[in-house]
Amino acid sequence: MTKKVLIVDDHRDVLDLLKIFLDRAGYEPLLADGAFAALAMLEQERPDAIILDIMMPERSGIEVLENIRFSERNSDIPVLCLSAAAVTGEARAFIDEFSAGLLDKRSIHTIVDHVRELIGPP
Repeated sequence: MTKKVLIVDDHRDVLDLLKIFLDRAGYEPLLADGAFAALAMLEQERPDAIILDIMMPERSGIEVLENIRFSERNSDIPVLCLSAAAVTGEARAFIDEFSAGLLDKRSIHTIVDHVRELIGPP
């Protein structure tokens, strides 16, 4: 069975680009265009990994990560965080403790390698 990866980002171009990368690598991408869509999808789906944008308007990626980590159903899903800006302070400490890492969006072309490290081949 193909491994599923939930991509959460409020920018459609980022969602589309990551979808292409993961499709070509053989993973099944699930797309959520924001925090609320992601949380709703996590009630229905159980992805093998999550790629999570940290800076979103309706609810931050930190809040979504917190929800995932403290959920009985989803707490063990590896989450790779993405950000176009520097993340520091308490937010960075939370990401370091509760996610599989933080990737700069300028390095988005390496996403498949990171996913493969987290969950193995598709």
